[in-house]
Amino acid sequence: MRKALALILLFLIAFVVGIMAGDNQPTTHATTLSLSEVVLSQGEIVFSVEGSPDARYLRKKVGLAYDGYAWHLQKITEVYKLIDASLVNGSPVSPNAQFLSRNYRDFNRDLLNEAYTADDPRCLDLSGNISDRVKELSLQITKNMKTPFEKAKAIETYIRVRYEYNLDFTPAPPGWEPNDWFLFESEEGICANFNSAFVILARASGIPARLATGYYLPPGNEEPQPVYSYQAHAWAEVGFEEIGWIAFEATPS
Repeated sequence: MRKALALILLFLIAFVVGIMAGDNQPTTHATTLSLSEVVLSQGEIVFSVEGSPDARYLRKKVGLAYDGYAWHLQKITEVYKLIDASLVNGSPVSPNAQFLSRNYRDFNRDLLNEAYTADDPRCLDLSGNISDRVKELSLQITKNMKTPFEKAKAIETYIRVRYEYNLDFTPAPPGWEPNDWFLFESEEGICANFNSAFVILARASGIPARLATGYYLPPGNEEPQPVYSYQAHAWAEVGFEEIGWIAFEATPS
């Protein structure tokens, strides 16, 4: 009798585990973003969005945690649902403002210079393998800047003018922290490398920053506005009190 009950219990456990394994819910799970890979796009239309005269960034994932080699991204469930619904019913995505990131250029500079940064310790965390020379570089870039916004802008400018965008970049060797490699050795990469470096340098100067991925939506009056796979992008965001998370674009234009 006990043996039979034990077999039944094992069957039930296996059944439940099987259901959990098969119940794939990608919109609720974290994913990782490697800093050493390039996924080439075919240029196909992914979905459509309501047109806008302003450039916007549509967030699909946000990266708070960096383990020293890759970013751990949390998917934004609601955005995935909006895109899935758009593909089903054929209507353009109409994202809520909370899912859109605006570039700091859309805001008043005086307002940004007066703003305090957001209180989020997660966005100040640095992995243990961030090198001293990365931290020292951050302080060199920001030493003459008076406000958090000015510091963030200085970091963005430094990266944009000194590094080269190259799809055929050489990734960091095994065991080498990728941001250190990008900033001091290869000096080339793609959007993830540029903006990951921005986030790490910002955090090293006490500025709460995070990595975001999704789509860059250029200005367009076409209705609906098509979104192509090559618009997939990674950018940096800095949090300011009473303003929110705004985009900084370290990738050269």
